[in-house]
Amino acid sequence: MVVPKNRRSFCITGLTLAAGVAISPHTFSSTAKAENIGFGLGKLSSFSDGIMRLPVEALYADIPKAQRDETLRALSPSEGLVSRPVNVNLLEMGTRKILFDVGAGTNFLSSLGLLPDVLTEAGINLSEITDVVFTHAHPDHIWGIVDDFDDLLMPDAAYHISRSEWVFWDSDDALTVMPSGRENFAVGAKSRFNLLREQINIFEPGDEILPSVEVIDTAGHTPGHCAFIIHDKNQPVLIAGDAFTDSTISFTHPDWYNGSDMNPELAASSRIKLLDMMVQGKFTLAATHLPAPGIGFVEKLGSAWHFIAI
Repeated sequence: MVVPKNRRSFCITGLTLAAGVAISPHTFSSTAKAENIGFGLGKLSSFSDGIMRLPVEALYADIPKAQRDETLRALSPSEGLVSRPVNVNLLEMGTRKILFDVGAGTNFLSSLGLLPDVLTEAGINLSEITDVVFTHAHPDHIWGIVDDFDDLLMPDAAYHISRSEWVFWDSDDALTVMPSGRENFAVGAKSRFNLLREQINIFEPGDEILPSVEVIDTAGHTPGHCAFIIHDKNQPVLIAGDAFTDSTISFTHPDWYNGSDMNPELAASSRIKLLDMMVQGKFTLAATHLPAPGIGFVEKLGSAWHFIAI
């Protein structure tokens, strides 16, 4: 694929990839947002699990208020809260249907848990999901593997997670190191792990866990957080999970500490590494909490990076 010099105008007009399929606008319902990218290896889609509203003070407590408020103005906080979507990606490649994370289910926040209905609305049968790949084990990424009766929604799928992430959340240490008010993160992760013990596949950074899907170490947000490169010679894609959590600060100030990162310094280092990688490799980016559908490009302008949504 030849990348035009003006990538901003390129994104507005649509993206044509190796298979000759263009990204086209969709009419979204109030609960479902989806975008499809056709490329040489298959099709990548983004579906909404809902929206979280999080307090600004908790997200960027270490940033001077005046500087933080100026930078966050673009996110239009309301009553001190920032809306953050939860996007879930589906990769259809050959006979495989691969979900990257599964949303929160119905036991975390009342505004989340839409994914099963949204997939059904799009004609995706949960029984057809062959693989579930976890970026990490926070509630809005893993709690959605179960239904209202705590049974697996996709019992026949293969599940994949990094060794560091599994070891941490499966240990007693996870509960003891959780900040006050987040103890349920550890309890919820452990209960989901208990359902997966017989069918979990453990991977390491650098592994090719599925054909053309490579693991990238992006620890910091959690001890074993990982991103994934979908290798396509014409249009590589990066599934970033929570390496980027908003369309402003994650790119203009990737070194700023984020209150949701368990190791803020390491998370900042992982963000900067990914930003450089995406600019050099001209990756398409798909991330969980960028404005829905969470897909776009990254460009470097001066000393900062910028996210350009498709």
